[in-house]
Amino acid sequence: MERQKLDFAHQKQESVQLPSINLTAAERFEGISGQRIEELLNRIGSLRAGVLGDVCLDAYWVADLTCSVLSRETPHYTLPVVEEQYSPGAAGNVAANLISLGCREVAVCSVIGNDWRGSLLRQQLVERGIDTSYLLTDDDWITPAYCKPIRLGLQRVRQEDPRIDFQNFRKLPDGVAVTLAERLDTMAERCDIIAVTDQQLFGIIGEEIRNKLAQWAARGKIIVVDSREKIGLYKGVIVKPNEVEASQWFYPEANPKDWTLMEWAGMARRMSGDVQGVCCMTLGSEGAIWAEGERCIFVPTQPAEPPIDIVGAGDGFAAAMMCALGAGGTGPEAMAFAHLAASVVIRKIGTTGTASPQEIRTAYAGQEGKDGVLRRP
Repeated sequence: MERQKLDFAHQKQESVQLPSINLTAAERFEGISGQRIEELLNRIGSLRAGVLGDVCLDAYWVADLTCSVLSRETPHYTLPVVEEQYSPGAAGNVAANLISLGCREVAVCSVIGNDWRGSLLRQQLVERGIDTSYLLTDDDWITPAYCKPIRLGLQRVRQEDPRIDFQNFRKLPDGVAVTLAERLDTMAERCDIIAVTDQQLFGIIGEEIRNKLAQWAARGKIIVVDSREKIGLYKGVIVKPNEVEASQWFYPEANPKDWTLMEWAGMARRMSGDVQGVCCMTLGSEGAIWAEGERCIFVPTQPAEPPIDIVGAGDGFAAAMMCALGAGGTGPEAMAFAHLAASVVIRKIGTTGTASPQEIRTAYAGQEGKDGVLRRP
């Protein structure tokens, strides 16, 4: 099958000239109190959340090589799987995070295939209490999956092999896209907040869905978008790129590792202007930037000591930030709250973890100052 190409409607820059701004003390968020965190946590329980986007199945296959034997058919030793774990990934993991945070209702709107991965994924979602009534199944679609083989050796040494991916290499059929847009409208009617995960190169979100999201945002819905390849195509919503996704959108040929905080802030403000909405740009262990028009606020975070596993950290951050916004938090408050959730997720090794209200309280208690306010370096 010939792989189709997408036009992302943005031009590469021949030279990198980054916009910058002067950050003052007033443009740095200094902290959030335990009382405020408790207020946000209490209000999250009333939220009805919807998740739109590419749902995936995360699989961990643990092979014990001490049990391996030489195959009789080929000159290779076997990978004897002794343990397998499955969980919702991508948009499914965002939904799982929203459940863990205590939202009143969580529904997912997406498309899966009529295959074993789709059956397992639907089961995983239902077991977590996620509403799958807006989830479409199509015979011509492949359920994406990220399968991670892990080898066990002597003395229980663990090593992860290259990931095995299942994904689509053509656009969503037009008829399915129309039905999906209708399902989105139905779900959005009853949601307070909507998370969007646009992760696959050939995923479920096209121009019609993006237009629908802009319309719902104009009607007051809180919509947070995470997109790896097409972040600049959204309009009127809150976009949440990390620094790599943002730099690749504007400057595909650039090496961003030496850019300064002021340059990142300038890029976040440019992104906010281009999408005609808010840009929340995450900067890994450094923190995040909230850019809304001319307003730009840096919310730092504390670096985490190893061991950590960053798989799913972005999903946890997005879900927590959206919940905090839905609970009445400001943008900087929501990002500080999301930093706490992400600090919980990265401590869960070998899985796409989530953060519960109690885990967020515990994380806060371990970082707060003597005056009860969480401040960042």
